[in-house]
Amino acid sequence: MLAVERRNRIEQIINKDRSVLVTELAKQFDVTAETIRGDLEKLEKQGVLVRTYGGATLVDSSEPELAIIERDTVNYEGKQRIGKCAAQMIKDGETIFLDASTSSWHLARYIKVKRGITVITNADKIVSELSDCAHIHVICTGGQLTQRNMSFVGRTAEKTIRENYYANKFFFSCKGITLMRGLVDSSEEEAEIKKAMLDCSESAIFLCDKNKIGKLGVPRISGLDRIDCFITDAKLTEEWHGELDREDVKLVTV
Repeated sequence: MLAVERRNRIEQIINKDRSVLVTELAKQFDVTAETIRGDLEKLEKQGVLVRTYGGATLVDSSEPELAIIERDTVNYEGKQRIGKCAAQMIKDGETIFLDASTSSWHLARYIKVKRGITVITNADKIVSELSDCAHIHVICTGGQLTQRNMSFVGRTAEKTIRENYYANKFFFSCKGITLMRGLVDSSEEEAEIKKAMLDCSESAIFLCDKNKIGKLGVPRISGLDRIDCFITDAKLTEEWHGELDREDVKLVTV
């Protein structure tokens, strides 16, 4: 069995049992305890588990999602730098999707000088942020309003996106990202909107502040292969650099 296959199997086991022991895994896969410790170390870096004495436990991804106002205070300066960098990638006349993340909200604050762009979003706060910009065409997807995120979701919003719009670029964020699982979120409804925007865009730019690296969630949005550009304030490991290179993802560190 290849190492990557063994680690995939270990991930399946810990997702089912929520904890594992080094001795039991070594016996099951007929390898040394040191080999298993190496596997667990790699999976910990990917955000799959947390190593403990003699084994590991599943990362607890059940913490409640903060409201958008609360989330905006988390790594505020990092999100500002990411938003400012992302805004420089938008050309006058382009059409862009912005999701309802706080990172996209920060980006919106830096595009008010743009001319002739069209912004399609499901975020009430982005609509409000750009409401006084006569030179920016703002389109809201409509749908069911979620009070916690101040975003529009549901079948109406998703159908509106898929049947009516196509963008040059999609700027978005999510709850977390790991090498094993890719991009994950905390809400099925939000994830479906992001999938629709992803499918209806020429390119996708992921806005990743350092707190999202290694975080797990449900559901899964996509793999790294769907991202064209990865903007982050995090110091990534060589493993991350290697995977992004393999998937031909442009990395921008701010």
